[in-house]
Formats: sequence, C-alpha cells, structure tokens
Amino acid sequence: MPALLLPLLMCAWLGADSSAPVGPLVIPPFARSSGPAAELRWTGSKLYPVAEGTQITAKVVGTMPVPATDPGRTLLQVEVVLPLMAKDGVTILLPAGSRLVGQVHLLRGEYRFIDFQSCRLPEGQSIGLPENTFSLGPGSLVGVEEETPVLLTVARPLRTEAFGPAR
Repeated sequence: MPALLLPLLMCAWLGADSSAPVGPLVIPPFARSSGPAAELRWTGSKLYPVAEGTQITAKVVGTMPVPATDPGRTLLQVEVVLPLMAKDGVTILLPAGSRLVGQVHLLRGEYRFIDFQSCRLPEGQSIGLPENTFSLGPGSLVGVEEETPVLLTVARPLRTEAFGPAR
C-alpha cells in the first residue's frame, strides 16, 4: 500500500494549482473597540485623530493562492485606492498605493480573515500594525480575486502621522 501512496501524493502535489482562486473570505463581524487608540508612526511628527468607523476604499492585490496545506497562515494583500485624509482635507494620513497585509486562516474548509499585520507605503517603508487597527468588509463574505473592491474600516480610534500634504 505505501508503494502506491507515494506516486499518488506526488501527482497530487505536482498537479496542484496554487494560483486557483479561493472562494469568498469569511469576515468576522465588525465589533467596535473601546480600547485605547492605535497609533501609526512614520517618522515621529504630529499625530492626527481618525474616528473609529472611518472607511477607506481599497482593492485586493493578487489572487490569494490555495495552499496544499494551511500551516496556520495565508497572506492577503489589499491596496488603498483613495488616500485617507485628515479632517482638514489637505493632509494625507495614508496614501493611495499603500498595501496592507492581512492574515487568513483555513478553518473547516473556509478561509477566515484574522487581522492586518503590516502596512507598506508606496515608497517601500513598512510598519507593523497594532492589533485590530483595520477591519475588512463590508459584509460577512469578501471575494479575494485580483482587483476585487473592498472597504477597510478603522476598527478602533486611530492616531496617525501625516504622510505629507496632498500633491
């Protein structure tokens, strides 16, 4: 029996299409946090407040591959389409083109969004994101194919530095 098992496993491994699209991603319900404000610091300048519940237009980057196994983490990237602006309407707090990297788990055959771990600015600078800074949605299911539009929601009060003035 083991002699037959190895060729079958090899065929399955070689024939696996890691670029095949995944079904919808299950999103946990949006729960407003009463915890302390999250801070995003780029260089150490003045912090601007961003209200909890603020929404940011984004899109899925790439197609999340279907792993042969889920060792616990699969990554999903979303790119900010419209910048997050300060209340003055001039100061950019999170520029368009910024990419947020989220963690996904495979649970009982469904992919479930966990949290965003990091943010990479268009210029290449990366920072770690405090836990539960942004949620993904809207709704309870989100498609994860390339260019799928999504909304990011500030999940708890946020204080972030200015990236710079609008150009």
